[in-house]
Parts: sequence; structure tokens; C-alpha cells
Amino acid sequence: MGTSAAETVREIEATRQRLDADILELEHRLPPPARWAKRIAGVALGGGVAGSLFWFGVKRVRGMRKRKAEVDRVQTVVQVLPEAWAERVSGALEEGQWKAWGGAIAGVWLLLRLAELRQLRRMNRALITAPARPY
Repeated sequence: MGTSAAETVREIEATRQRLDADILELEHRLPPPARWAKRIAGVALGGGVAGSLFWFGVKRVRGMRKRKAEVDRVQTVVQVLPEAWAERVSGALEEGQWKAWGGAIAGVWLLLRLAELRQLRRMNRALITAPARPY
């Protein structure tokens, strides 16, 4: 390297020009199909990278819109049970009394099921004993 900054810059410029000339000479020595293959590979690689970056950007923008829409939404609360019942059930669940509630619900379901079966038996007996009507 040169002793002064100006000499160093001149040497760098000369080296850069020499490298550019060498690269151009190598490109001219390549056969034409190899040059076209190199160009096509460059276009394909560049297009792939550009397409990927585009879709990553689209995905990010969509995600930001969804997050913004979620923040703007208000949670809707639909109460199926009356408030007093809901408080009693949640209190029973917290205190561990849910087994009694579950047993009561199962008992009521069983009673309704037995009543339904009794009614079906009566109806079947009535159908069996009814006289057949000719059409």
C-alpha cells in the first residue's frame, strides 16, 4: 500500500478496475448456453426470493389486521342460566358440593326416563289389546 491516502485510493481503484476486466473476460469466455443458464438461474433465484419476501409481508400485514380487529372486538356474554342459579352452581363447584348437584340432576333424569318407559309400556299394551280394524 502507498504511503499517503491518495496513493492508497489510487491502488484500490486500479485493483477494482483490474478485477472488473478479469470478470468481463471470464464472462466472454463462457459459452452462450452457460451464460443463458446463469441468467435464468439468477432470474429464478431473484424471483423466488422476491416472491417469498412478498408473501411474508402479506402474511405479516394480515396478522397485524387480525390482531387489531381482535382488540377492537367486545366480548359478548350470553347468559343461559339466570344469574342467581349461576352463582349457586359456581359456589357449589368452588366448595366441592358439585357431587350433590350431579346426583340430583342424575336422579331427575332417571325419574323422567322411568316415567317415559312406563308410558311406552302402557301404549304398547293398548296397541296389542286393541281390535284390528279392517280397511
